[in-house]
Order: sequence, then C-alpha cells, then structure tokens
Amino acid sequence: MMHRITRSGCLIAAAVLVVACRNVDAAREAPKSGPDSVITLVPAKLSSLSVAPVGTRTERLVASLAAQLVPNEDRTVRVSSPVTGRVRLLDAVPGTVVRPGSPLAHIVSGDLAQAVSDLAKANAALASTDANLTRTRDLYEHHVASHRDLEQAETDAAQAKAEALRAQARIEQLGSGSGGISGEYVLRSPIAGEVIERNANPGMEVRPDLGTTLFTVSDLSTLWLTANLFQKDLANVHPGARLVFRTDALPGRTFEARVTYVSNALDPSSRTALLRATLPNPDHSLRTMETGDARLYVQDAQPALVVPTRAIVTHGDALVVFVETAPNRFVRRAVQVGDDDGESTVILSGLKPGERVVVDGSILLEGEEQHAY
Repeated sequence: MMHRITRSGCLIAAAVLVVACRNVDAAREAPKSGPDSVITLVPAKLSSLSVAPVGTRTERLVASLAAQLVPNEDRTVRVSSPVTGRVRLLDAVPGTVVRPGSPLAHIVSGDLAQAVSDLAKANAALASTDANLTRTRDLYEHHVASHRDLEQAETDAAQAKAEALRAQARIEQLGSGSGGISGEYVLRSPIAGEVIERNANPGMEVRPDLGTTLFTVSDLSTLWLTANLFQKDLANVHPGARLVFRTDALPGRTFEARVTYVSNALDPSSRTALLRATLPNPDHSLRTMETGDARLYVQDAQPALVVPTRAIVTHGDALVVFVETAPNRFVRRAVQVGDDDGESTVILSGLKPGERVVVDGSILLEGEEQHAY
C-alpha cells in the first residue's frame, strides 16, 4: 500500500513538472508584445515611414486592360484632292498645327482652270440673255416684238441663269482655294488640329479617285483609348464607366477616360469585345499609338473601408496593420480583410474611418518592437 502511494505521488509530481516546463516554454515562445503594444519611434527614423489615412472606397477595380491610344475619329478628317492635277508645293508636314482654311498644298489643275472658265462664260451668257430679255420686253410693250419672241427671251435668260448657278456651285465645291484662271488649286484644312499623316509629295499626280488621302488632320485635344475586353468583364462595363490610363512614356501620371462604346460582337479569334473610351489630352502630352495599362472601375454596392495593400503585413497567423495613435507612437492591430484589387484592400473589421496606418516601413516598426523587449 505504501508502494502504490509513493508511485502515485511520483506520477503526480512528474505531471506537475511537465506542465510547469511547458508553461515556461510557452512563455518563452509567446510574442514579446500583445497586438495592442505601443511602439515609440525616435523622430530621426520617421522619415523611413509613410503613413496614410483609412479611406472609403465607392468603386472597385474589375479589370486591368492593355490599351492603345488612337486619334479621335469624331475630330479627324482625311483630305483628298477634289481636282485632277499635279502637286506644286507642300504647305504642311506631319506635326504642322493648322486652323480651318490653312493651306496644305498647292495643286496645278486643269480642272480648276476649266471650272473658272466655265463660270466666266456662264456669267457672260447670263448678262447677254438678261439684256436681251429687257430689250424684248420693251419691244413687246411697244407692240414691235411678238409674244413668242418674249417667251423665247425669257427661256434663254432662265437657261443662262441655271448654267451660271451650276458653274458657281462647281467652284464652291472645289473650295475657297480657287486660284483663278491660272488653275492653281489650294488644298486647305477643313478643321483645326495637327497634321498627323501626309501622303503627298511635290510633283505627285493627284485626282479625286486616287484612293489614298493626301493629308490626315486630327484635333489631338482628345484621343480614343481602345482595349480588348474579355467576356467575363462584359457585365461590368457600361457607357460612362471610368478608366484610369497609365503609360511608361509618362511615369507617375494617370489619365482618366470614360467608356463611350463597347462592341456588340466578339472577335472570333480572341473572344474579346472592342472597348472605346474618350480620353482628354488638353496639353497634348499623350501621343497617338501610345500603349499602356487601363484599369476599369465600377461602382461598389455600398462604401467600404480600404487601406493601401502595402499596409497589410503578416504577424504569425494574423493580418495586422500599424496604426499611428499619436506623433511618433504606433500600435499593431489585427484586421479582417475583404477583396484586394492589387492597390487597395477592403477592411472588414479592426479599423475606423480617419485612423492613420503605416503604408511603408512596417519592417522597421517590427524591429523596434522586438528591441523594446
């Protein structure tokens, strides 16, 4: 009996010793500070941190698209020669800024000379028939000319007037750049903008049915952004949706565009729909055929708290952020997160609007926390 009691006592003592040892080990392995431990940073190290307030998101990123900029076709014209002739002089080259009526090229044209000659002859015939009509009316009133003579004079005058109007319309069709009887036609820009393409050269023979435009003029104060949209994103796109465009040509800058058109048919090879948006370009810093990344945003069903994704760090099995509670003072706090679009992360719990979190420099704060214990 004494032996059994001694053995039981030893077993109990051993169990107590094991539990005590585990508690000591657990104490050693436990984090040196709780989730709400305060970290004080000396002012000299603050320059290594960047802090941002907890924001409210009203729209979310749904797609990142490869995009290209092209001329706005609503503000682009392709100018051809309305006459047959030969280019004598070029007045504009790619990059030339033009206004409505600015000369683009001088063309020596027999068509123009013929049109001017036809107008001169038509005006002369009209003057002659008008004079004859006046004379015939006077004779008719004095019973010298017959009624038939008067009708013939009126018919001749009407035909001459119609011919003069036709000749004048031909001149107006050719434009205001008529060069008179010399037959030199001045090809002019119909809009204000910039010459972005030229296919004419001095000495080149041109005609209305050439098939190649001589000049392309575009107003570059707005551009079209084009991208290919995958089927899974079609439900999120509608006219007016916001796009944010970035390009390597202008690092650090963003440009906002609005969707104006989404194709109703998919490309059979890529299974994508063409998306088009209008992009303001008032300073002409963007160029046609430039490529970049266009991020498509849609409205959230309800506002959500967000922080920059870089502010979220892993601490053990938890996701935490460092919150600035006072100048030079920070606290580590566990958070629950929602969706992440690569730029910002939705916060489901753990933060309040207006609080400030560390975006860059969390590693420094982790190190300061370890040194504090």
